[in-house]
Amino acid sequence: MLKGLLAESESLYKTTPDLFDPLFEAGRVKEYGRHEVIMQPGVRLRDVHIVIDGLVGATYLSGNKVIMHALATPGTLLLHGGSFFQVRPSFMQWEALVKTRTLCVPDAFVREYLHKSHEFAIWMYGVAENNILHSEEKTYILADCAEQRYRKLAKNLPRRVFRELSSRVMASYLGITEQSLSRIKRTVLRDTSEPDDTAGDYFFK
Repeated sequence: MLKGLLAESESLYKTTPDLFDPLFEAGRVKEYGRHEVIMQPGVRLRDVHIVIDGLVGATYLSGNKVIMHALATPGTLLLHGGSFFQVRPSFMQWEALVKTRTLCVPDAFVREYLHKSHEFAIWMYGVAENNILHSEEKTYILADCAEQRYRKLAKNLPRRVFRELSSRVMASYLGITEQSLSRIKRTVLRDTSEPDDTAGDYFFK
């Protein structure tokens, strides 16, 4: 299931699930509780993570304000570019927003596999392209009015994850106050639309 998500959805270059067998053999499963930190600001992340289940949020500080930059759902590859390519610490924080499991793979192994497997290198290039497109998707989501931003978020997250997402995190990502979010929820609740169970692997860059 997870390998299938990586093969079909995470990169613009489709591949077969068995391409990821070496990663799963080299990796270890890590569990994180709600709001447990995966990557701290000021620290170099030495591993690559693949979200197995749950939801990961990427945040950063702008003055005293915490900005929600991205959300990662199952099947998402989490690689900190600064740490991986330039050996520098992160200015972001990755946090498990709900109970989450990831496959943690040493960056040295991923780097070695990139050199050994042309197919994996092409797939990773497609991941980078996908990230650029997802960045545009986030702009699309946040360019609309607050209610429509909420509806778009609901549409693109799995129902269980959407329901477990705290109001604080959701409001931060949408760029609104929790009071505004409450008003929007009351408005949307009067409709019959709900988040789709089939929505899944989507990394809001």
